[in-house]
Amino acid sequence: MKTNMKLNFLFPAATAIMAIVWMYKGLFEYGLWDKNAGCPADGLFPVIIGAVLLLASVINIAGSFKEDAVIFDKKALVLIAALVLIYVLTDYIGFLPALFIFYVLWLLFFARVGWKNTVIATVVMSAIVYFAFSVWLKIPFPTGMLFDMLK
Repeated sequence: MKTNMKLNFLFPAATAIMAIVWMYKGLFEYGLWDKNAGCPADGLFPVIIGAVLLLASVINIAGSFKEDAVIFDKKALVLIAALVLIYVLTDYIGFLPALFIFYVLWLLFFARVGWKNTVIATVVMSAIVYFAFSVWLKIPFPTGMLFDMLK
């Protein structure tokens, strides 16, 4: 008997697969403990996070059989497409300009915020992101090919 798979099942199944991959990489590629240094190795954190994610995924998979099917809203594809666009644009123009473009387009076309509020919110958000991450925390964002050529 053929039944339709529900999104309630598919998402936790996908996260369970990711958890297993993280745990495998942590255990066999990175290692759990550095015997020479006497401290945890690079694989300890992925194994711990993977184990917690796997446990949560199994619990959600078990609960998914008791729930009604989730209806897929096609508006969610807009967010997925926007995230893919940010990822692609980051290679070409850098992360901060890609985030800036996403934020403006999201406010104007999806949230339907007026131009005045969009400009104010974008200036404030850009200043917060730039000063908090680039200046204060000194996190280097990807600059992209365009800004790499300008250097």
